[in-house]
Amino acid sequence: MTLDGRSEPSSPEFEAILFDLFGTLVPTGSQAARRANLEEMGRALEVDVGAFADRWFATFDERARGRFGNLEETIERLARELGGDPTPRQIESAARARLDYARALLRAGRRSLVPLDALRSAGPRLGVVSDTSEDTVRIWPTSELASRFDVAAFSCDLGIRKPDPEIYRVAVERLGVRADRVAYVGDGGSHELTGAEAFGLSAFQYVFPEPTEDAYRIDREPDWSGPRLGDLAELLKRLTRPP
Repeated sequence: MTLDGRSEPSSPEFEAILFDLFGTLVPTGSQAARRANLEEMGRALEVDVGAFADRWFATFDERARGRFGNLEETIERLARELGGDPTPRQIESAARARLDYARALLRAGRRSLVPLDALRSAGPRLGVVSDTSEDTVRIWPTSELASRFDVAAFSCDLGIRKPDPEIYRVAVERLGVRADRVAYVGDGGSHELTGAEAFGLSAFQYVFPEPTEDAYRIDREPDWSGPRLGDLAELLKRLTRPP
């Protein structure tokens, strides 16, 4: 209340919001669908399809940190580890299958566009922080989601993964906002929620609706006791606080 009796305008609770990508804004995809895609890649490379899928899953940390190079270099490396001798055309075919699958996952997140647009209209800056490999980064600029965000911090570009505080620091600095004025929203993979809180962000759990019994998740946080969102629109209610 001001001295003349007028109410002060409400102040924004958050000046920026960081989002996880897979499992939050888009589905993670089922383990069965992911394996089917990897087996398709293995057939294109003429290697043991089951062994190729297993090796791909097992190397998530290295791929998410960008340690195997770009998508084609990663595919060739893993194929040769399994005794394959892929031609450039085979590598291209396997890469195309992988990119098609990643593109389909991003398209499946279209339900996130409306709440993201509403949030942007409300004023906060928006960012993405994702543990992902180069295939996602390559198609990200062409996705409908990309235009909704001011910044993106991808693990394979930075060489670090959540919950390393450095990945949150990079995103916050790119946003140009103090950490205590930033919310973080994620499904809880990669221990991202406790990592965000430890860095000083306000963390909220939100899980993209998909069959959870077969959803592909890495390093889940099953014991998260912090706030949960039923839908992304709930964030609009939290954007302002009483004066």
